[in-house]
Amino acid sequence: MAFLVGPETVDTASTDGNCLYPAQPLGGTPYATTVVAGGQPLEIYDNASVPAPVTPQKINPSPVPCQPGNRIIRPVVNTTVRINGRLPAVTGDEAQMVIGSTPRPLT
Repeated sequence: MAFLVGPETVDTASTDGNCLYPAQPLGGTPYATTVVAGGQPLEIYDNASVPAPVTPQKINPSPVPCQPGNRIIRPVVNTTVRINGRLPAVTGDEAQMVIGSTPRPLT
C-alpha cells in the first residue's frame, strides 16, 4: 500500500560521481488540501511542489564543484488518483534531481 507523501517523507541518497546528495526529508513547499487531518489541512506534494534543496557533500578530489541539489517530484506509482484536482505523490514516487536524472525513491 502506498502512503501520501508529506514534509517529513525522506527520499534516497544519490551521487553524480563527484558529489553525494544524502537522503533528506522533502521540506520545501507542499500544498495544503481541503482534506482535514488532526484538525489541520493535510499538506502533501505533487509534481508542482518544490522540495527543499539537498546540500551536496564532495566525494571526489577533482576541482569540479558540486551542482545545486534541487529536486522535483515525479509520479511513478500514483498516476490516476487525485486530491483537489492534483496528483498527490505517494511512497514509491520519486524526488528526482534537476541536474542529471538520478531517481530518488520516496520512502
